[in-house]
Amino acid sequence: MKYISDEIRIFIQQQDLIGYSNFCMSLNISFYLFIMFIRIIFHRKTPTNVSKEYLIQEMRLMNELLRPGIFGNDIQRNLTRLQDIIDDNHLTIFKVMDLITQNCSTLLTMCKWKGTNDQCDKYFKQSLSLDGLCCSFNYYTFPDTTTFKNVRRAAACGFETGMTIVVNSEPNDYYATIIGAYGVKVMIHYSFDYPDFNAEIQLVRLNNQHFVTINPTEMYSKSEVKDLKISTRKCIFSEEADKVLYANVKERNLTFTAYSYHNCLAECRASIIRAKCGCIPYYFPQNSTRTCNLKDIQCLKKYESFFDNSWPEMNQKQQNFPKTLDDVNKVPCGCIPDCLLYYYPIESSFGTLDNTVYYNGVSFSKSPGNTTSNYSVIHIFFNDLVAFQYRRSVNYSWRNVFASFGGLLGLFAGFSLMSIFEFLYFFIIRVITDACINSMKHSNI
Repeated sequence: MKYISDEIRIFIQQQDLIGYSNFCMSLNISFYLFIMFIRIIFHRKTPTNVSKEYLIQEMRLMNELLRPGIFGNDIQRNLTRLQDIIDDNHLTIFKVMDLITQNCSTLLTMCKWKGTNDQCDKYFKQSLSLDGLCCSFNYYTFPDTTTFKNVRRAAACGFETGMTIVVNSEPNDYYATIIGAYGVKVMIHYSFDYPDFNAEIQLVRLNNQHFVTINPTEMYSKSEVKDLKISTRKCIFSEEADKVLYANVKERNLTFTAYSYHNCLAECRASIIRAKCGCIPYYFPQNSTRTCNLKDIQCLKKYESFFDNSWPEMNQKQQNFPKTLDDVNKVPCGCIPDCLLYYYPIESSFGTLDNTVYYNGVSFSKSPGNTTSNYSVIHIFFNDLVAFQYRRSVNYSWRNVFASFGGLLGLFAGFSLMSIFEFLYFFIIRVITDACINSMKHSNI
């Protein structure tokens, strides 16, 4: 099957599956860690008129950094006072969130990759996403020459060949969350993309067993496409980005392993926030720019519509959003779609766990003292041995034009390649030769 448009042609075909993807599990603010944090700063440096109960209540406002305005409008005074306490204790926003957010080691109690049980710390690491801190598998943010060699790949299908995780979603440890439900939010995306609006989302419920199947799709471009202008092919290769998009950029706001359209949009949003508010939120993998704190919430809320949408612009209005992408030069912040693209749509099913049994990583068993209360089991795996692959190729190259032109001339005028040589011989070479012979005869006379 194929789609044809001007000079670019896209084919759909099936390909053997050897793929990789990343998933990220959002972390919530832990009540136990939060109480420990309050005890530490309360004994270090806090105003005399501030009680522990006040801090416990006000620290919920930290989620304003993720969703500006989530607690209403009349809280600027509270935010300023809380930020002053954080500054007096010489703490950064990222450090505070790291201290009060649930750890990956406590959230993930057991992991099994390709049928082998192991410690979850071997596979998961703390990273950043649009929802703040998360536990990520197979996610690479910072540039590294060995990154592509370390990517974990799956070459089979079925839940026994993927990743199985036992999650401890302890409800009593919930303190402040942006999701009004118990469970874990899982975001599935390309390993080198920042987990933003592009990620597939699955909410894993408490005391349930979830089967999340991935049906990967790839779009790649043949080498001949690279010979076309970017304005013609309307896409860019990752290795071209530094020369085309960032040639005149002295310092990037964010750090990424490789260029992608979604990473470019994330940097676009960060650039808009920096231009409007002079800072970048802590949940972006940034460079040395000042991190937004609680005193910047009012500014973030004021300009939220500029960056928190699918078409971020410095001076964008809702009524001016384009309906189609006709000109590659008019995309937000100059971000150009990828010539190589991976997409991971998912399907899921789940069932309620029996709280009288225990999952040991291999099977369920009734073991005294071990139950699945407040636990969830997640299986994430590829659904099939084959995947859909889209191929972008040149529809009309100079060879096609030459062949088509010659065919039309031969069909309607009896013209062919041999006729060209005959034309050259009789009307150019023959004429020149006859002229030279006649000239020699006249000179001899």
